[in-house]
Amino acid sequence: MRRLVLTALLALTPTALAATQYAVLKAVTVQGSVATLTLDYVDVYGDTDADARRVVALGDYPSAQAYFDANPSGMYLRNVNPKLRTLKTDAKTTFDLSCLNRPGGVMTVPLVTFVSAWKGYHPQGCWPFSEKVVALQLSGSRVLKVEQVYFP
Repeated sequence: MRRLVLTALLALTPTALAATQYAVLKAVTVQGSVATLTLDYVDVYGDTDADARRVVALGDYPSAQAYFDANPSGMYLRNVNPKLRTLKTDAKTTFDLSCLNRPGGVMTVPLVTFVSAWKGYHPQGCWPFSEKVVALQLSGSRVLKVEQVYFP
């Protein structure tokens, strides 16, 4: 019984319920320590054989080789529903930029720095937002983390 209760409690924690959603960040409105994000959800595929097979099965490319040839950066965005969505961050939301000079290549920054980088004024040592793509860590409609997705 104790194990069941513990399992149930762990399942209700925000990180246990978190899911990742990729999106193109279209607009940001900042009010104090929170922001309203206007997003276009997308699917992101990488340079793996498994992703190549998925994209071929979806009918986007005739073969895995065609997929790899068309996406030399190793990243492919697929947008089948261009409906825009809005989500609000809260004071606990974290914001990460892709930065070569940091351990793990990621730097957690304040909201204003993240928005500035999204607008084209990225900190030294961090990659520009070339495709405006972010990975959102969500728990329901709560935004836990917003992370820049770097496209080479």
